[in-house]
Amino acid sequence: MTKTPSGFKRLNADIPEELFKEFAKRCIEEGVSKKEFLVHILEKELFKDSKK
Repeated sequence: MTKTPSGFKRLNADIPEELFKEFAKRCIEEGVSKKEFLVHILEKELFKDSKK
C-alpha cells in the first residue's frame, strides 16, 4: 500500500465499467495519467465559478 503524500487525500470509488472504459480511453487520447486527468476534471468542475 502506498503512502499518500502530505496535503493529499486518496480517492477510491466503484464506478460503472463503461464509464471507466471511457475515462481510460480519454486519458490515452490526452496522453496523460489517470491521476492527472482526474485532477484536471475535478479542478475544472469544482473551481470553474471561482475563476471568473
